[in-house]
Amino acid sequence: MHGRLSMAAVICSKVERSLPSPKAVQLWDPPALEEYPMTFFPARFCSPHCTPVLLFVNTCGSFLVLVSLSTHVGSVTGSGLLAGAVLSAPWLPALLLAGPLNRLLGRHAPERLVRLAEAASLALTAAALATPQRALLVVAAVLLGVRGYFEAVTRSATAVVLRDTVAPQRLHRANTVAEIGKLTGLSVGAALAGPAGAVLSLRGLLAVNAAALVLSTLLARALPASSKRAFVKACGDEGRSRSGTRLRVQDPVLRRLFARFLLVSFWQGFHTVAVTVVPVQVLGGGTRLVGVFVAVSSLALFAGSLAALPGRRRLDRVPSAAWAVLPMPPLLAAVLAGRTVATLALYALFLVLFEMAYVHFNNRVLATASDAELPSVVTFRATLLPAGVAVSVLVMGALCDLVGPLSTAFVVAAVTVLVTAATGTTGQAIRTRAGHPARTAGAEEHGVRP
Repeated sequence: MHGRLSMAAVICSKVERSLPSPKAVQLWDPPALEEYPMTFFPARFCSPHCTPVLLFVNTCGSFLVLVSLSTHVGSVTGSGLLAGAVLSAPWLPALLLAGPLNRLLGRHAPERLVRLAEAASLALTAAALATPQRALLVVAAVLLGVRGYFEAVTRSATAVVLRDTVAPQRLHRANTVAEIGKLTGLSVGAALAGPAGAVLSLRGLLAVNAAALVLSTLLARALPASSKRAFVKACGDEGRSRSGTRLRVQDPVLRRLFARFLLVSFWQGFHTVAVTVVPVQVLGGGTRLVGVFVAVSSLALFAGSLAALPGRRRLDRVPSAAWAVLPMPPLLAAVLAGRTVATLALYALFLVLFEMAYVHFNNRVLATASDAELPSVVTFRATLLPAGVAVSVLVMGALCDLVGPLSTAFVVAAVTVLVTAATGTTGQAIRTRAGHPARTAGAEEHGVRP
């Protein structure tokens, strides 16, 4: 017995000597639960590559109902103004509530905002499905307006997710693919609105939209958590005390870039009017030629976004001022040609360059913005651009009625040249900011030279 106790003591002493000293032992400090993103998907399925699919599903379902409802309102009331008001309704709440949208983007995780926005849209759509038939049209119109705010949150927050999770050298490509997904969803939804509206009732269209929102809500769960959330959380109080999450952009270079970006909304407003006016007033055609113009325009815009993807690196070398004026010569040549085939071809070239310029300015603005100004930038993009389109549609429509499409096209070209010349000091501003690295953090981080 004594021998066994002695042997046990020897073994214990050897084990004790083999153990590291208490100073060498480092206890594992488990991270807080909030650092683990709550998602139904396993971690390996969380990827920013879900963003283009999410935007496609979101815009496809939304525009399916929006265009169908606008067509129905126009046919019932006979008012083009009311039909246009329905089309513009989703962007009005985001414009009026731009301040709260900016604060949401500045204070909360973007991937969580996308999940909440998609879930809220799904809940509102499901509630609308339970509405009695006599009030369904009014409820659907109000629903699209309220949901417009959540859709603005989704579009803005996904841009922040890409900025925070994609490597800088691949950011332009990721933003371009996201825009292709959004544009494709818009085109597919608008194209399916006619056939679907002829087969389904308004309640059936809302049910299809609800199914699309179920899919987009699941895709939102697959968005990755931002790798910068810990840093933002640590510096959030200091940043809010300095800026108060105010909706403004102080960087002069970024302001000039955004002014050129607003030209895109100006062109979009002209295109919205010209696609129906040019075939009738310039070419002397009818509704059939208008349909051909609409189809060719949709293909040209889609081709422009696709063309911007493979040649991205070469196209980025083209100065921003050149992208602002490149679409103008084909536009003027199209309205001056006066022949169907030539006008169609030149107008399609204008739309291809127009879409490539949009992708260029969108990528350049998002990459140039610093982390502090990114929430304001995506808020302005989600509010000012649609508002610019709406105002441009009204102005261009009035000009076409007063002076005709040819003179209106020259007005568009003149305004484009004036805005480009007024913002032409971008290169000089970059050189003068060389001694202020703090204000060019966004551009330097992403290797962007506006």
